[in-house]
Amino acid sequence: MFTRRFLQTTAAVIGLVPLLAVAECYQEAVTTNNARAEIKEVADFQKYVKTQNNQQICTVMFRARIGNRWYDARGESQGPITDSTDQVCAQAMQVGRSQILERVAGSAVQSTQTLYCNDFNTPQLRKGLKKFDTFRVSELKPMPNTDPFEYKGSTCRHFLESDVDPNTNNLVQWQIVGCVIRNEWTVIDKF
Repeated sequence: MFTRRFLQTTAAVIGLVPLLAVAECYQEAVTTNNARAEIKEVADFQKYVKTQNNQQICTVMFRARIGNRWYDARGESQGPITDSTDQVCAQAMQVGRSQILERVAGSAVQSTQTLYCNDFNTPQLRKGLKKFDTFRVSELKPMPNTDPFEYKGSTCRHFLESDVDPNTNNLVQWQIVGCVIRNEWTVIDKF
């Protein structure tokens, strides 16, 4: 009896493993830095991007003027190869700015992390959304440094939709306001 129940439980757990293996997760990290000083100017900006294991790693180096002195600064960030390189490098720049401010002037850093997951078979970023289209949280990137907010009783937040303009071959980013309506994320505004 014990052996049969153990085998049934083991089979049920093993049956769940493939379902968990296709889950897609997106981790959002928001860091706020309350520094006692500010960067007045940035110069000599350089960025280096490399790819490794389906990840892109952006390293930025620059000089920052804080008060009347110049300091060397460096920041690094990584993200999936499907993310916009500009977004990953912008995050690296924020990391560099926070680190140099903390090193020079000291600061109070507050960080929050949220993990969004789904269990869909072929997750990929959506493009070309229109007003009132529904989407999954994992299909759009939440806008950095923004928090969810409540509007008319619904949970809402700002997202970014990145695409390449076929005419100019330039990166185009749309801001999307999405809210949960009838248990589905829905595009409320796009600009």
